[in-house]
Amino acid sequence: MKKIVYAIVAFVMIAMSGTAHADVLNLGGNYSQIASLVNPGSGVVARSEGGGSIETSYLDGRKLDYLYCVDLFTTISPGSYSSTTVNNQAEIHGVAVKNADKVAYLLEKHGTGGQGDQAIALQAAIWHEIYGAGVYDLNYTGSTATTINLYEQYLTEAVNKYGDVSKFIWINPDYATGAMKQGLVTSSPNPEPSTYALLGIGGLFAAFRFRKSRIASAVSA
Repeated sequence: MKKIVYAIVAFVMIAMSGTAHADVLNLGGNYSQIASLVNPGSGVVARSEGGGSIETSYLDGRKLDYLYCVDLFTTISPGSYSSTTVNNQAEIHGVAVKNADKVAYLLEKHGTGGQGDQAIALQAAIWHEIYGAGVYDLNYTGSTATTINLYEQYLTEAVNKYGDVSKFIWINPDYATGAMKQGLVTSSPNPEPSTYALLGIGGLFAAFRFRKSRIASAVSA
């Protein structure tokens, strides 16, 4: 019995540690250039922002379904980031992401890979939710009619909707070294390793109770 307990405890420790930290982020080189109106603090300017689903990207060797930017004013480039921290609390650089629950809702409903209108509109809507009107808006002049319609649809949908931020992985490339790069968000694997761990603990507890019950019955007989 002790061997089983030790094995399950070891499994739980490994599984839980896997959800707390990601050693390597490999950032893909495919992304979209999004026509944007941005106010970096000195007035609104029209410029092209790189974003959308950044592909093909891997987190600890797991290929990501999609990857979106949640940190507009920090730069990052395609490549490998060996000291990356992750969390499920919607924190980037130790600060809670504004309107993260609305971002989570948009990702739950419209999260997609590729470089099409949907990904572009979703990225623009994410930035708008985080930074607000006057800091970030889609530039209608440089966008397609489809992108504009989707962008407006997503913002309207999110007005009274809230998603579960814990369903997503909020990524801080190189945050562990202090060389902070652009914060990112992706979907969590389903189920999480921690779910398996909890199932293992539950199974161990049930087996222990069953064995204890049988011993008690044998003694009373």
